[in-house]
Amino acid sequence: MSQVNRPENLDVWVLAGQSNMQGVSDLAGALPPDERVWNFTSAGHWEIATEPLHKLWQSYTPVHKTMMRGNQTPEQYAKSDAEMDAEDSKNNARAGLGISFGKSMADALGRPIGLIPAAHGGTSLDQWNPTLKDKGGESLYGAMLQRIADAGGNLRGILWYQGESEGWDTTIANTYSDRFVTWVERVRADTGIPDLPVLTVQIGCVSLDSVNLSAWNTIRQTQYLFPGRVSGTTVTTAVDLTLEDCIHISAPGLIRLGRRLARQALALTENKPLSTGPRVAKIESIPKDAKYPERAELRISFTGVTGSWNPTDHLAGFTICAPDGTALPGNYVYRVYRDPEDPTVIRLRLNLPVQPGDMVGYGQGLQPYCNVVDAADMGLCAFLLPVEN
Repeated sequence: MSQVNRPENLDVWVLAGQSNMQGVSDLAGALPPDERVWNFTSAGHWEIATEPLHKLWQSYTPVHKTMMRGNQTPEQYAKSDAEMDAEDSKNNARAGLGISFGKSMADALGRPIGLIPAAHGGTSLDQWNPTLKDKGGESLYGAMLQRIADAGGNLRGILWYQGESEGWDTTIANTYSDRFVTWVERVRADTGIPDLPVLTVQIGCVSLDSVNLSAWNTIRQTQYLFPGRVSGTTVTTAVDLTLEDCIHISAPGLIRLGRRLARQALALTENKPLSTGPRVAKIESIPKDAKYPERAELRISFTGVTGSWNPTDHLAGFTICAPDGTALPGNYVYRVYRDPEDPTVIRLRLNLPVQPGDMVGYGQGLQPYCNVVDAADMGLCAFLLPVEN
């Protein structure tokens, strides 16, 4: 593998996970190359990053070609490697979030950023299992470690966007948190960086009837809570970003997402005075207004809000839910707005008072419309949390 032309002061970040990290958006919407952003290519050499970053058909770690070609027809088996590479190039050349992340980091730091693409579409957390490390480049985890070693050092962190594959099975979703804790612990041990930052993306919207919404919501809740379980990790959201298709983020959305991850990376690794994103602090019922006794209203306070919430009114994506995340029939959130006395606080007006055990959800269900961001364009993560009565 080649480190020729690698800048000396390169900060290196891994892009790992499944298709939304690999990138599936149209190349026409991609950011152009930036001479400060470098890519350790699938073929194993450093070059200025140009989309697509993940050229898995060129991969020197065999797991990617094996997985790409696992469902070949007999006719495809008869084709040469060169013919298959050409087909894969045509079908899988898509843009991701890497250049957006790298450009934002280079803008802030004044030094070049290196990317190690290691994601693979459609993969589950089990397929990234650290116990497969000994298989080397024939496993996703082993291939990632091999590429980190070959890239030449100064690893600063991992960007992780995965979890959609677990959104079809509640049993699997319920074990995701513990399995991902183990994954982070192992990758820190195997890289020799005990506090290696791991920046995660909470999975976004889905518009497939076949999805198990309970499992999908469980994965998102797990990801929302994960930074509280493991230090040196963050989570940002994709729930408010536009889709390219029924499950994949569009090019404009991925560009915004790359910037969100860069903001978190700067806060985590450079001691920049930046918030890693808004988090719910408390949800409470507001006493009934004597003038409007028919109103039921909730007040949601947050930490980590930069500036104030946008838009100022008609903030969308909130529902009153049962503990399993299903919307409660008959109790509707008919207005959501910024608190006039504190623009970091959100108020919800309901047509019925909440009952003991009721939950407030944001981004729950099939293809929710969510639009809540702060002044730094850090989106509000999907959540399911109780009301403190």
